[in-house]
Amino acid sequence: MVSSKYIIITSINAPGEAMSGFCKWAGWQVVVVGDRKTPENWHYDGVTYLGIEKQFEEYGEFARAIPENTYLRKMMGYVYAIRRGATAIFESDDDNIPYPDAAKTIDGIIQAADRMDGERRRSSNNWLNAYELFGALKCWPRGFPLEFVKHSSGNAETGTDNKPWAIKQFLADEDPDVDAVYRMIDGQSVYFARARKFILDEGTYCPINSQATLWMPEAFPLLFLPTGVSDRVTDILRGYIASACLWKAGHAVAFASPVVFQKRNFHDLHKDFLQEMPLYVNSNTWCQCLLDIKESNMIDGYRSAIKKLSDLQAIPENNLSIYDMFLSAAGLTS
Repeated sequence: MVSSKYIIITSINAPGEAMSGFCKWAGWQVVVVGDRKTPENWHYDGVTYLGIEKQFEEYGEFARAIPENTYLRKMMGYVYAIRRGATAIFESDDDNIPYPDAAKTIDGIIQAADRMDGERRRSSNNWLNAYELFGALKCWPRGFPLEFVKHSSGNAETGTDNKPWAIKQFLADEDPDVDAVYRMIDGQSVYFARARKFILDEGTYCPINSQATLWMPEAFPLLFLPTGVSDRVTDILRGYIASACLWKAGHAVAFASPVVFQKRNFHDLHKDFLQEMPLYVNSNTWCQCLLDIKESNMIDGYRSAIKKLSDLQAIPENNLSIYDMFLSAAGLTS
């Protein structure tokens, strides 16, 4: 029987330790999305591989609209899973290695009827550094506004919302998803507290990324990665949009202790810094704008977000048409 739970990864590297770990998850199907740079004849037993020619064959117009050799091609994996009736999508990267108990932890979360689990938190200035809630007091997530880094501690208050979560961001130990500023200035390894989980109130942002993130079906229309921005921006910008859309739809974003650790692939940190520049400059402006989304339908909310961000010249307006291609390829409708 084919699993309805999917792990989606994109890679331009030969299979490594992460692949071995994820393939041990009983009841999950691993899908790796290739790109033009991915080694020819990429193969790993137990993995469904979507090579770039297969993407063009299966997703035609949508596949052609997405630039090659970019992180955006990961979307081919999302539409593959959604088309096949996914009941949960866990996304990660090829340098994130799951802990031995990761599958048991995530399966337990999925099987639990209650998605209200977790301490509620809010912030008076719209921003809360979730890493601090897990004991890491001197670092911050990629996409967290630098102007609030020193003012996030102490702003955490007990939340009062009763919205169930639809996206759960698990943290990553060792080399977590921090920005290039942190890596160039400090860069020490980080290990987070165990057995903690939090849900953020409406209007309280913390960046969510694509490193170790669980998406439930109601959030699938929010998986679209905005085009026209760098790989270091797209998943974070999507996370801002997803947070705002979820709140209007009566849902929330949750954070949980690590189920993976990262042995990061080589990165040029200065290049990362330059690619992340729009986040340093604009993240708070973008997120304040997204608070004005009125639509309670996820798809309509995402379309509204695209329009608002294109008006700010954050992303090209053609994201609207590409988003519609994504919905069509995935078999999603308003």
